[in-house]
Amino acid sequence: MGFAEYLAAREFVSNTGQPLITYIFIMALLQFIFAIFFLWKKNIRYYDYLIKCLYISTGLYVIGFIVIMFFHFQIYNSVLIEYPKELLLPVESSRFAVPLWIESEKLYFWAMVTSVLALTIKGRKDLLSFLGIILSVFSSIVFFFSNPFKEPLPVVHSEITKWYAALSGDGNIYQIAGTLYGRITYYYNSSYMWTHPPMLFIAYATLIITFVACVFMLFRRIRDYDEIAYRYAKPGYILLTAGMLIGYPWAIEAWKDSAWWWDPKISGSIMMWVLYSAYLHARIYVERGKLWRTTALLGVLGFVTLVFTYLLTYIVPGIHSVVQP
Repeated sequence: MGFAEYLAAREFVSNTGQPLITYIFIMALLQFIFAIFFLWKKNIRYYDYLIKCLYISTGLYVIGFIVIMFFHFQIYNSVLIEYPKELLLPVESSRFAVPLWIESEKLYFWAMVTSVLALTIKGRKDLLSFLGIILSVFSSIVFFFSNPFKEPLPVVHSEITKWYAALSGDGNIYQIAGTLYGRITYYYNSSYMWTHPPMLFIAYATLIITFVACVFMLFRRIRDYDEIAYRYAKPGYILLTAGMLIGYPWAIEAWKDSAWWWDPKISGSIMMWVLYSAYLHARIYVERGKLWRTTALLGVLGFVTLVFTYLLTYIVPGIHSVVQP
């Protein structure tokens, strides 16, 4: 297998995935409409339609993720980087074990996990309807701005294309091979890359549900909202903490010559973690009739900080950033 097989797999994924994500977008629009009508009319029929759309869109997300998994498997099987002996690298060759949550696949993975978790909510139709609206917006953002099938893995594709071009004499093969060795060893094939990001994205998905429940807590003091917010905040906080801790040895290994601890996204992540720690501590007093509104505000503020931290990758220069200094 080689470059031709890789290109064929990439074309297959694009042709298969584009209809899937289009159907997801259509379901998102229907979810939005039915959720609005249920919250407005309180007609159970609209809620039933909303749930059906949510099940369909979640199923489509999972099928699309299987397509993504197939593409990554084909990359691993078809692309082999054989390093020139003159570089004296510790390995003779490498394959791309590309994680399933990089580039435009990040938001897709986050949205998929959130959709799956939404189906586990029981008992509060109003809360799930509001979450349906958020998921509709989320799916629309994925469709228009982070579509993993429109141009699958553009950065990985660029690196693979440059490698095969260098093999044919178009480019400095030594420079490209050296760069690829670093990228593959410390990024794509790193065990940290296979644990750190997915733990954070799953945490983010659970904390979306906490956010929605906290919004309802601000307006109605109902125990169910607090219990739902807390139920999802607990695993979210554990995964958030573990994911951040796993990132520490990875940063030392990959960025040992850089002042990575001043990175804006790391600072934002610590701020987010402190706010969720405050939320969980404040909740102790909810049962005593104190800090009810404060707890809800902390849950909302924590999620606002979460979104801000994620966006730092795209708006502020740093080690994590796609913005050049």
